[in-house]
Amino acid sequence: MKFKAQLFVVNSSDWEFEGRKGTKHEAQMLITSSREEEGKQVEHTFVARLKIGEHLKDTPPGEYLTELRPFADSKGNLDFAVAAFIPYGRPAANAKSGAAVAA
Repeated sequence: MKFKAQLFVVNSSDWEFEGRKGTKHEAQMLITSSREEEGKQVEHTFVARLKIGEHLKDTPPGEYLTELRPFADSKGNLDFAVAAFIPYGRPAANAKSGAAVAA
C-alpha cells in the first residue's frame, strides 16, 4: 500500500523487555489518501506515528510516497509499519562512485 506523506521527524527510543533490549524508531507524518466518491476525488488527511526500520531512521523531513506493510503487534492486532520512503515531487538522489567524488 502506498500513501503520500509529509515526514516531520523520526523519533528513536530504547526499550527493554524480558531481558531483551533494542531501539525502536517511529516516524511522525501527515498522511494523505484519496479515493473516488460519486465521480469526485476525495482526499483524507490524518496524522500518523508509524514504526520504521533501522535503515530508514536517518530519512530527512520532506514529502514522500510511503510504502506500508501490515504486521501483527504483540497483542495480535493488525498494525502498519513503513517499509520504504520514496521521494515525492523531486528526483531521488543518486549516489556517486568514489572515483566521481574524488575527481
